[in-house]
Amino acid sequence: MADYTLKTNLVIPEVIADLVDTKLGDNITLMPLVDQDNTLVGQPGDTLKFPAYTYIGDATVINENGQIVVGKLEAGTVQATVHKYGKGIAITDEARLSGHGDPVGQATKQLARSIDQGVDNELFSVLNGVNIARKFVNSTLSADNVADALVLYGEDLTGPKVLLTDAAGFAQLRKDGDYIRASDMGQRMITDEVVGEIWGCQIIITNKVKTNNTVKEKQHFIVKPGALRLINKRGTIVEVEREAEYQRDNIFATKHCVAYLYDHSKVVAITEFTGLQALAADCGIESVVGTTAANDTFIVIPDDMAAPAGYKWVYKLDSSADNIGVFGTALSGTTDWVSSETEIGAAANTKAHVVLVNATDSKPVKTFTVTIVKKT
Repeated sequence: MADYTLKTNLVIPEVIADLVDTKLGDNITLMPLVDQDNTLVGQPGDTLKFPAYTYIGDATVINENGQIVVGKLEAGTVQATVHKYGKGIAITDEARLSGHGDPVGQATKQLARSIDQGVDNELFSVLNGVNIARKFVNSTLSADNVADALVLYGEDLTGPKVLLTDAAGFAQLRKDGDYIRASDMGQRMITDEVVGEIWGCQIIITNKVKTNNTVKEKQHFIVKPGALRLINKRGTIVEVEREAEYQRDNIFATKHCVAYLYDHSKVVAITEFTGLQALAADCGIESVVGTTAANDTFIVIPDDMAAPAGYKWVYKLDSSADNIGVFGTALSGTTDWVSSETEIGAAANTKAHVVLVNATDSKPVKTFTVTIVKKT
């Protein structure tokens, strides 16, 4: 029998595919918070539009017997492109037949982990795009700051929540008297990775909480289940390529999917600004033609970009296309932005520099330059 070729001597794609699929998701930190959707499997196109709830705006002071103006909950759309995640492993015949360890089994674990980490990275990436209005700004993580940040949830404060932090942040929280160890938690843990709890937030440590050089922020996230969505375009496919010349098998695994932030209201970011971010052209800030004088304009800032507590939007008019502001340096010569309905006299100026600054010292953290639109 030793001279016969058996299945145990071969790499069978279907078997490996099943093994990889059973292990997928095990290494995605955010998976317990994600709603998965398979309805687009087999559908054409790689650029997709999805519904995403938009922020209704901050509450306003209502006088006694005053009327509360009713708003509406709107489901806007976000556009995202499907990504293909892939990884390959080569196994020589010597490695497979030597009997040392389980190279094929190890390959399935490594391939699943590799794809999982790629998806996890994208999920964290979309978390970094949470609305400015959902940020609680503070340079440190503490139990008190967590409690204050939870105010952004308003009446939706209850229910399971996860606090994503790094090792340094966890070290601060576990020293606090309000910290509850995982072994002392009474309720069911969202995932086995939970290390404790603070103010109803189950704590998960991750190295992916770090300074993001794109948005110029370091953010610790408080996330509710359902905030994120993962759309699967195609399930995991495993292919095996035999290279007889080298007496080895190359195993490739791929997965097509896209992640996006479905509901901003289920995310709060405890944010430290680390630099001055130049906002993208599609950030939502725009100039709209005025209704009074020929040179009047409105500077529109969407509700989901409302300044967080302790910050304010200001603007400066001139004709320079360059963004203004230096991180850590107070900005002067600006005017406080009041609202999107406040008409502004632009005179001969052609550009409006819109900047998010600290309300106390006017140091900028976000900057954007928009072309002023006037009556023709």
